Amino acid sequence: MIIDIRKDLPDFRAYLIGRTKAHVGEPVSRIQFGFEFGQTNYVVVVMDTRPDAKPDGEWTNEVDSMFDNKTVLLRPNWPICSDLPEGERVTFIDVSGKEIDVMDDPDNLICGIIGEALKQVLLTARAEGIFKTLPKQSRCELAVENIEGYYGWPKYEDRGKENLA
Repeated sequence: MIIDIRKDLPDFRAYLIGRTKAHVGEPVSRIQFGFEFGQTNYVVVVMDTRPDAKPDGEWTNEVDSMFDNKTVLLRPNWPICSDLPEGERVTFIDVSGKEIDVMDDPDNLICGIIGEALKQVLLTARAEGIFKTLPKQSRCELAVENIEGYYGWPKYEDRGKENLA
C-alpha cells in the first residue's frame, strides 16, 4: 500500500480555509491543526481563543463536538495498521516526494510525515495571507499536534520563532 501525503495537501488547505472563514467571535491566539492517526484517522483545525493558549492539548476537548458538527476532516484513505493483513507493508510518500516504508515504526514515522504536511499547509497559508482577515490576538501562534503526542510543532522552546500567524 502506498499513501502519497501530497495528495492530501489540497484537502488540508481547503479545510483550513473553510475553518478560518467560519470563525466568528473572539480573537484567536492559536490556530491548531490537530490530528489522529491509527484508529480514526482525522484532521481538525481548532481556533483557540484563550489569552494564554499554549501547546497543552486543550484542543482535544473540542474533538467530540467537532465530530458531532461534522467539522472534522476524515482521512479514510490512511491505513489502520492494526487492521492490515499480516506482513503487509505500507509506504508513505512525504511532502518532498521521498518514499518511506513506515512499518518498522508506524506511529512515529507516519505522524512525522502527516505533521510536516500540516505544518507546510499552515506556513503556506500564512504566506498567502489566508489569516489576514481572521480576528487575532496580538500574539497568534500556528501549531500542529498529534493527539497521542507523536508529533508536535513547534517545539515548546521554539514558540514564536517561525510559528506566528
